[in-house]
Amino acid sequence: MDMRRGIRTGAAVFLAACLFGTAAAAKTGSDAAELQADTVEYNAKTGEMTATGHVVMKQGDGVASAENATYNTKTKQGKMTGGVVADRDGTHLTCDVFHVLSDTQFLAEGNVHGTKEDKSFTGPQAEYFTDQEYVRMTAGGTITTQDGTFTADYMEGWMNDEHCKGVGSAHVVSPPRQFEGGGDEAEYFGKESGKLVLTGNAWAIQENNTLRSQRLTVYLNETQEAPAGE
Repeated sequence: MDMRRGIRTGAAVFLAACLFGTAAAAKTGSDAAELQADTVEYNAKTGEMTATGHVVMKQGDGVASAENATYNTKTKQGKMTGGVVADRDGTHLTCDVFHVLSDTQFLAEGNVHGTKEDKSFTGPQAEYFTDQEYVRMTAGGTITTQDGTFTADYMEGWMNDEHCKGVGSAHVVSPPRQFEGGGDEAEYFGKESGKLVLTGNAWAIQENNTLRSQRLTVYLNETQEAPAGE
C-alpha cells in the first residue's frame, strides 16, 4: 500500500469515527483527508499508523485533534488520546479517549460531551454503532434538548426512531411543559407524540398535579391529555 494513501485513509476513518459518523462513507468520500502531527510513523506492511504530538486530522469541513493517535488500516481499529476534540457537520464532541473498535463501532471515554443543534449528551462514556444508529451509555449520562433533560444510571437510544431508554434512577424534566417525572425506568418514544413510559416507583408532576404508580404513561405533546396512571 502507498504510504500517503494509508495515512489519508487512517485520517479519514478517524475523523468520521470521532464524530460518530459512518467510517465507510469517509473512506469512499471525495474530500481529501489531511493528517498533521509532530511525528508520524506508518508501517505499510502491518498497516499500523502512529501520530504523536499536536495531532490534527481534517477532511472537508471536519476536524479532530488530540495529543496522540494510533490506527491500523488492516484491523480497522485505533485510538485517540489526550484532549480529544472533533467537529463536523454541526456536531461537536470532546472526550479524554476515543476508540475505533470497528468500521461501525466506536467508544468515547472520560468526560464525554457531544452537541448538535439543540441536543447534547454527557457522561463518563458513550458507545455508538453506526450501522444501527444506536448509542448506549452504560455508566449513566444525561441527554439534553430544548424540551428538557433525561438522566439515568444506564441509557441507550435509537436515533432514527427518536427512541431512548433509561434504567436506574431515571429522571425527566421538561420546563416548557411544566413536567417532571421519574422512576426505576423511563422510556421515551419521540415518534409517538412524545410518549413517556415510567415504570417502578413511578411519579409525575405536571402543573401541580401529581401521580404515583408502578407504571405511568405520559403524553408530553401539548395536544395529548395529562399524565395517565396504569
